[in-house]
Amino acid sequence: MNTKKMNATKAGLLLASLLAGGASQAGNTSGKPVPYTMTGVVRNSAGQPVEGAEVYADNTLYYNMNAVGTTNKQGRYTITLPRNEIGTWRGGARLSRGYHGTVYQFQLVPNDRSEFATRTGAVRDFTWKLTGRRPDGGSYGGTLWMFGAVNAPGFDLGRVEVTLTPVGPIIDGSKGKVIRGFLVGSQLRDIPIGRYRVTARYLPENGAPQTVLIGARNPSNYERSMTSDFRRSNTVGDVLEFTVRLGEKPTTSASDALYVSGKLHANVDLKGTVVAVCVMKGDECDAASKRTTTITASGTSAAYRLDDLQENAKYRLYAWKDLNGDGRVNAGDLVGTYGADVPGTTVTPPNIFTSISLSPLR
Repeated sequence: MNTKKMNATKAGLLLASLLAGGASQAGNTSGKPVPYTMTGVVRNSAGQPVEGAEVYADNTLYYNMNAVGTTNKQGRYTITLPRNEIGTWRGGARLSRGYHGTVYQFQLVPNDRSEFATRTGAVRDFTWKLTGRRPDGGSYGGTLWMFGAVNAPGFDLGRVEVTLTPVGPIIDGSKGKVIRGFLVGSQLRDIPIGRYRVTARYLPENGAPQTVLIGARNPSNYERSMTSDFRRSNTVGDVLEFTVRLGEKPTTSASDALYVSGKLHANVDLKGTVVAVCVMKGDECDAASKRTTTITASGTSAAYRLDDLQENAKYRLYAWKDLNGDGRVNAGDLVGTYGADVPGTTVTPPNIFTSISLSPLR
């Protein structure tokens, strides 16, 4: 048995009796308490034995005076307690596990949290839980955080659906399961520790699903998916952290800065509206500079974004919905131009405040 002494002035009172005891890995297979002994087994959530867990009997009278043992290959342990009855004892267990270069710490869950006397002994089994509610209200699993990109149009994170697909076994060696859920307060909680490929999509209240691009916490680029391990944190526990933005096309740090975005407004449905920018050469649009996007969601307002624009270029920005379907801009179509009240107004990327009001052409 090992003895841990956090308070030296109190340690001497129990030192002699603790040294008279011992800890082994044999374990009590009868399932009945043995006097002067704490024994039991540690298993994972699937009922398999866990080797190498540290189990301890904590004396309730003296601060941090513990008798300690370790589980064997069968997950069993036995801790011999001192015979002189000083205080009562409470069982506990913890586990350290390395995974992809990081060591994670787990507090194991006892089948019985009650105190017991030395002379009666006790059987205390423990479970290594990767998910579920802790007694303090927290979760045994880790937490995913997603933060909206500050340089992209805002959107309701509560309507972002996240999918986590395990990449290889999770930390307890099991296969793991695909996890899917909506963010709550920018978080998805109680995720078993593992390596995951993370994807997401935005499901607006009205309209078609939209792609969510994912970057690191301080991103230099955004991708349609990211594979990541949990980061250890002393303040918020084990976390996956990402920055997200709407968009179809992965971006780099350079192209990410060269965009124009904003909102369209009209009194009719905007689905099918084309938004376009181009650099003007005299009275003509430079075709090589032209970028377009089409609104796919229904509604009288819609967000848009135009990427891969030229640095320091001055763009004309306009929107058009072909209501009669003839492929030409003519009377009755829905049209709008950025800065329509000041002819010739241009926009230089990046710009996120380019709102356009559309009305029928007369």
